[in-house]
Amino acid sequence: MEKTMEDGAKKTTENALQDAAESKPKRPRKRRWPVVLLLLALLLLIAAAALHPRGIETYLVVGMDNYGSLNETGRSDVMLLAQLDFSRGRVYAATFARDMLVEGDNGRDVKINTIVRNKDEDALCEAIERNFGVSIDGWFRVNFTTVIELVDALGGAEVELSAEEARYIDRTAGVYPDSPLSEGVSRLNGAQALVYARCRHLDNDFGRGARQSKLVEGLVRQTKSLSISRIAKVFDSLKHAWRSSLDASEQVALLARAIWLRGAQVERIGVPFEGTYRYGSNSNVVADIEKNREMLLAALDRTPAPAAGDE
Repeated sequence: MEKTMEDGAKKTTENALQDAAESKPKRPRKRRWPVVLLLLALLLLIAAAALHPRGIETYLVVGMDNYGSLNETGRSDVMLLAQLDFSRGRVYAATFARDMLVEGDNGRDVKINTIVRNKDEDALCEAIERNFGVSIDGWFRVNFTTVIELVDALGGAEVELSAEEARYIDRTAGVYPDSPLSEGVSRLNGAQALVYARCRHLDNDFGRGARQSKLVEGLVRQTKSLSISRIAKVFDSLKHAWRSSLDASEQVALLARAIWLRGAQVERIGVPFEGTYRYGSNSNVVADIEKNREMLLAALDRTPAPAAGDE
């Protein structure tokens, strides 16, 4: 019996000690998640900074005046120099008047929109580099079908229309109930965008060049609302819609860099600049090439490229 009482007292003592231990306030554990999340955020920022492309790349977009096959060679209806400034997050879109005379490789004046038809895109790039001092990294050939498919694949392009432009598009492309147009900002589908980009009957070739740049601005702005995966799918579905001096892997690499410019600011430039040209025979545009060279490089915030043969 004494042993039983002794055992009971021992258990009572142990229980009391256990209760006292449990009642002792526990030291709170330090929360480590905020620190981990902060470190993760810093790592992501460092990775983003490392992956963010830097510098400037320039490409010439040549729009041929035909539907369907890209193998047909006609006059270049569009000549748009796209400068991608990754460091500043800007896109410069410079259009060249198609009736402008430039110096050809033989030293004689030639209408700029005939160079591709008589030679090829490489010759056109060389002519622009020679006359305007820019350095071009590659070219893309597109046509009417490309514009329609690209605009539709991206979900349309918003541009600001005049009442006259809206009526002209409706008359030429037809009225689309699901894509109504009016004065002010309107969303164009592919067919409407093509008519808009080609229109010069309301004014002249310079007005058309401005519309082409505004369309590019609308498309760049549209990419801001698209996910990276959506843009990749659009690119993959439209690989047939252009030809390029870049091979397939180079185009994919360019797309990866260009994604950083989604929704970027677009600076619109028209060449020749106002006050630097006159009309010659056969409606040719005779421009002061040296003056336009200086003004274009200033607008692109570039220094002149060395002339051929210079070190």
